[in-house]
Parts: sequence; C-alpha cells; structure tokens
Amino acid sequence: METQRSVYRRGAENGLVMGPLMAVVVILMGATGYVSLLGVPAIFGLMAVPCVAYIMLARSYREDDGRSTFSALWLQGICAFFFGGMLMAVAVFVALRWVWPGFITEQMRMMGELLAQQSGAEAEQLARVFRKSVESGNVPSPIDIALELIYVVVFTGSLLSMLLSLIIRSRRRTTPPKFDNK
Repeated sequence: METQRSVYRRGAENGLVMGPLMAVVVILMGATGYVSLLGVPAIFGLMAVPCVAYIMLARSYREDDGRSTFSALWLQGICAFFFGGMLMAVAVFVALRWVWPGFITEQMRMMGELLAQQSGAEAEQLARVFRKSVESGNVPSPIDIALELIYVVVFTGSLLSMLLSLIIRSRRRTTPPKFDNK
C-alpha cells in the first residue's frame, strides 16, 4: 500500500532544493558589486527559481494522479519557499557576518555617493540620510537583512506558488485516476 507524504513534508523537501538555489542567487547578486560578470549567472538563477518551483509542484500533482487540490499545491509551495528561505537566510547571514563583514556599510556608502551625483532635492536628501547612517553606524545588521529576506521570499513565493498552482491545476490530467479495489 502506497502512503502519501504530507504537504508539509513535500514542502520541506522542496525547500532543501530551493534554499541552496536561492542562496546562490542572492550571493551572486551581492558579488556583482565586485565582479560584474557574476550578474549573468545570477539572472539565470533568478529565472530558474520559478521553473524549479513549477517542476516540483507539477511532480507532486502527478504523484497524486491529478488529485491534488489547489490549496494543497499552494501550501506545498509556501512551505517550500518558507523552508528554502530559512536555508537561504542562514547562508546570507554567514556571508554578511563572516565572509563580507563590511558589505552592508560599503553598499550604503556607495548608494549615498551615487545619489549625491544625481540632481534634485529628493536625491540630495536621500544621499544625506545614507551618509549620516553610515557615519553614525546606524546600518542594518546581517541578521536584519536575513530576516527581511525571509519575509520577502515567503511573500513572493506565496504569490508565485498560487500562480503555479493555478496553472498546474488547469492542465488536463494525462493519466486516468487510480481506484483502490478492495
């Protein structure tokens, strides 16, 4: 007798794939400030995230012989992005804390300089805010950035999972449903 895995378990297992993928994408995006060519694989990684999510949700739908409900697929996607986001946040925290400890301050300083070169009162005001924040040491900590990334990943992943679940459920089943003959 075949037992079905729970939606939460499937989401957690999918998160084991999504987390490292998203971590690599975020770290590549941050590294583009040092090596601009790393932006190319970062863009491909960004495009891979929805594709990988679709593949995982569609696989679950097929494993259930097309009987997965919209809400089950959506919840599985949310769980995948939640657990994957946690793994990504740990990787980003480690990178910001020990690999690139001055990255946040450096980026804020660079943003302030870039805004100072722009014309307009708003740009000058923002440049002053960035400059004062850096001078006073009032910059986000690595854990702040990691937590914000979790929020963003779960929110956007939830929206993406909703869309992907709708697409997957709207496709026709190619295999007839299985019936248990008892």
